[in-house]
Amino acid sequence: MKQLSNEGLDFVTGKHFAAFSTLRRDGSPHTTPIWYMYEDGKFVVNSSQDRVKVKNVKRDDRVALLIHEGYSYVLVEGRARIAKERDPLKDIERLAIRYQGEAEGRRAARNNYWKQERVSIEVAPTKFVEQLG
Repeated sequence: MKQLSNEGLDFVTGKHFAAFSTLRRDGSPHTTPIWYMYEDGKFVVNSSQDRVKVKNVKRDDRVALLIHEGYSYVLVEGRARIAKERDPLKDIERLAIRYQGEAEGRRAARNNYWKQERVSIEVAPTKFVEQLG
């Protein structure tokens, strides 16, 4: 598998949104905007447990993440799993702080996200496509 270039790694660790695509039962794509983290060579996303993307991942682990800013992007294809060993409430707090800042992120986690049944989804990349610059 092609690894991320240094420029690609800098890009995915920057604060960008991603489009997260899963496969519906009929094979058609389901895509939603999402926050993500990149750690230890894997991507972590978080969702409330009742979302379509969670049901799709449980049935078919093939996913894609399109991390983008204008015409610059990194496309990640991979295999996803519900990461039961992770603390989904801690993960959503980390994501909220990453995207909303320290004070607002902690407040959003406490007042909103922690009241939901949440799961963390870990994506192990199988392919990268970079278009940067």
